[in-house]
Amino acid sequence: MKLKVLASSSAGNGYVLQSDTGTLLIEAGVPISTVRKQVDDFRNVVGCLVSHEHGDHARYIDDYLHAGIRIYANQEVFDSKGIKHYNAVPLEKFKAVKIGTFIIMPCPANHDVPCFAYFIQHEEMGDLAFITDSHDFAYAMKGVRHMMIECNWSEECLQQAVEEKRTPWFVAKRVRDTHMSLRNAIGYIRDEFNPEQLNEIVMLHLSRENSDAERFIDEMKNAFHRPVYVAQDGLEVELGL
Repeated sequence: MKLKVLASSSAGNGYVLQSDTGTLLIEAGVPISTVRKQVDDFRNVVGCLVSHEHGDHARYIDDYLHAGIRIYANQEVFDSKGIKHYNAVPLEKFKAVKIGTFIIMPCPANHDVPCFAYFIQHEEMGDLAFITDSHDFAYAMKGVRHMMIECNWSEECLQQAVEEKRTPWFVAKRVRDTHMSLRNAIGYIRDEFNPEQLNEIVMLHLSRENSDAERFIDEMKNAFHRPVYVAQDGLEVELGL
């Protein structure tokens, strides 16, 4: 299984899980033209998971639907965009679905709009956790080998950005209330998983103003002694068993 990062920021989010038996997209925040360039065989795309309705995750849903891609998300995503399409599939929390050769378990995430995190299972990689746009998270699954988790900000970086007037105070409040910090991400992994079982940790959605990629990598590595990556455009990671 290969993970490809198309984008991971407030400007747009898109990820690809590409296997020998099918390709699963995560988020529809990048143009369909970008997806076509990065997916080896577009005909093998079995669907696209969308976490929530915000534009950096869902902006191009209509284009994906028109390209024949089935979209899976909570009902609020489709309601917010007035979408009624046979390829728009509402998901229910804690109700697993099979998408091609992938098995998906949606779980509620703690954001300012209804949002899903996803546990994704496939025979080529085992279990993967995908958690983004959530202040914290209350669910875990035994045996997760691959962690994709938001590390949007740290208190030190955020406070410095506010003092230097790069981040307005009201934006800082929203960031604290709706996005996962490095500290919360480390605490969640430590408390809810067996880090020794993780093959790697991919940190998602780092804020341009309120994070420090090199320091975040160092702190995550020091906490768990596992390979750590920042999700940046063009990153590719082999996800093995």
